[in-house]
Order: sequence, then structure tokens, then C-alpha cells
Amino acid sequence: MIEKIFLTEKLQDENPYEKLVNEIRSSPDYLNLILEASDPWILQDMNGFILDLSASFADKIGYDPDKLRGRYLQALRAVPLIQRSRLRIVLDRIGEGVLPEPTVFEFMDPEGQPVPLELNFRPLEISGQIFVLVTARDASGRLDEAEKLGRKVEELENIIGNLYRQIDRNLQIITSIVNLQFPYIKDDADFELLRDTQNRLKSIRKAYEKLIQENSFDSINFSGYARSIVSGILSTYSPEPGNIKLELYFEDADMPLDLAVPMGMILSELLSNSFRHAFTDGRDGRIRAVFRNKEDHYMLEVRDNGMGFPDGVGFENSDTLGLQLVRNLINQIEAKLDYTLSPGTCFRIKVLKPGIND
Repeated sequence: MIEKIFLTEKLQDENPYEKLVNEIRSSPDYLNLILEASDPWILQDMNGFILDLSASFADKIGYDPDKLRGRYLQALRAVPLIQRSRLRIVLDRIGEGVLPEPTVFEFMDPEGQPVPLELNFRPLEISGQIFVLVTARDASGRLDEAEKLGRKVEELENIIGNLYRQIDRNLQIITSIVNLQFPYIKDDADFELLRDTQNRLKSIRKAYEKLIQENSFDSINFSGYARSIVSGILSTYSPEPGNIKLELYFEDADMPLDLAVPMGMILSELLSNSFRHAFTDGRDGRIRAVFRNKEDHYMLEVRDNGMGFPDGVGFENSDTLGLQLVRNLINQIEAKLDYTLSPGTCFRIKVLKPGIND
């Protein structure tokens, strides 16, 4: 903890300012300061009272140095109100023994034009007393670069946002084309195939819709995405109330788009498979979908208590398009799969989070 020394207490003495200035200026510490300081500087007490300053500092903010000495830095016209609060916070932190990082403050010259300066604060002992030395560097170029970078980021965000909206519109057109084919389908197998294609397109579209809704460019909340997929599946298969109980447990997770889309499609395929095949004998049943957000991985589980796979049919040798797609997607995201096929089915997919090595 740094003891605060307030020059205001010394002003009660006779000619306190003149006396203290003379004491400070005759100190070897002060002479070293003058010799070593290459940047414009202010010497102040812990309350912001300006004891002395270089002519170059006063010149930067456009004021006469003699009119700045003996005043409070945060009370100057050159310091806007919001900057005064920031200066007060910095001085309080120094008093607590915390050295702040160099920080950009925006001063105002006599014409009201902004003067951005990077200020560096450090405590300085002179004649056994602690003061604060404030050195300054021009920060206008830095702010210009930051402004340019901000504009460039905004432009890129607009480009990416427009790209996602265009992808969403294109997927909508493709979905509409698929929908137009339904009246011409006479075969049940072809109808199922077309309906599956429709659901796959919906799963991809919902990911881009979430990106646009969340104003994000590389990740989405997987829990919300998964629930929207489930809603689509329910509207497609419309199970009779009471026949099939659906249990959902999805933990929140911001997931990269290139992982969320395959995971969403896997969820869609496995749920569709359970709704379509697990309870064809008319039994009542239960389907459960769980997504967990672990420290280093994600886990997706879809299980049902239905009939299970027929004898002689396995997950690896199944020739259905849906399960082939699941296998390909699992390989694509380098996930690990555990499954049981009877009684009932259970698929548990574990995938490491990006940046985590197995």
C-alpha cells in the first residue's frame, strides 16, 4: 500500500506551493527526472494536484504551463468529465499499490479538438515523499489505426452476414423445389426418401437461421439449434399423443458452425430412425435425446426402448442412407461412437472440443 501525500494539506502553510516547488526542484531526484525524461511529463500528488510539468506536455494540450501548475489535473478544462472519473480511478489504484497499464486518455485543446494521449503513471519518491509521474505519448495515430481496423471488421461482418443470408435463401429455394415433388410421388419408399431429404435440408437451414438470429459468424448455441431440429422432426412424424414419450436434456454450449451442423444432422438422423422404426409393432415407447457440454468434449446420446435392429443387421453394414450419413458425419468430425442395437437402440457420440488433443 502506498501512503497518499496530498499537497492540499501543505497549502495551508505560508507560500506552501512556492516552498514545496523549491524543495522539490533542489532535490537530486527531481534533477534526475528532468535529465532522464524524454517524453512530456506531469508531476502530481496522489490527489491529482499538479506540482510541475514539462513545457512539452502543456504544448500538446495547447495550454500555458504556468496556468496548469498548482491546479488539479482532473479539474482542468482540457480534461472532459468522463476522463476525470477515469483519472480518479487510476490514482486510487496507485494508492492501493496497483500500477496501471499505459492507457489512452482523450484531452481537449482550447478550441475543443480532441487530443488523444497515452499516459503512463508511476509512483516516484522525491525527498522522501511519494508523488506520481505521468508521462505522455501521442496516441492519435493509434486511434486512427484502431478506427480503420474497426471499420474493416464491420465490413467483414457485413459481408459474412450477407453470405449467410444468401446461403439460407438458397437452401430455402432447394427446400421449396423438394416440396414441389411430393404431389408427384406415388411410391412409399420414394416418399420416405424425399421426406428425409427435406429434413436434412431443414437441419442445415436451421443452423444458418440461428447464426443470423444470434448475430454470430462462427458459432451457435447448440441447445437452441437441437431443440429446433426436434421440433421439425415432431412435425414430420406427428406421433400419436401418449404413444411415444420424448425426453430431452440439452445443456447450453456455443459450438463452432462446422461442428454444430454435422452434430445436428446426426441428431436428426438418429431421432428420425427411432420414430420411423423403433415402434412399428404399435407398442408405446420412449425416446431420449441428451446433449452434454463437458470440460473437454461434447457428448450426444439418442436412445429408445423400441424393437432394436433386426437380426443380421448392424450399424456398420446397414445400407440405409440415413445410417450411412451418420457414419460419414462421425468420421468427418473425428468422433467416437458407442452403440447398442438390442433391446432398443442407444447411440452415444463423443467429440473433442476444438483445440483439445486426445
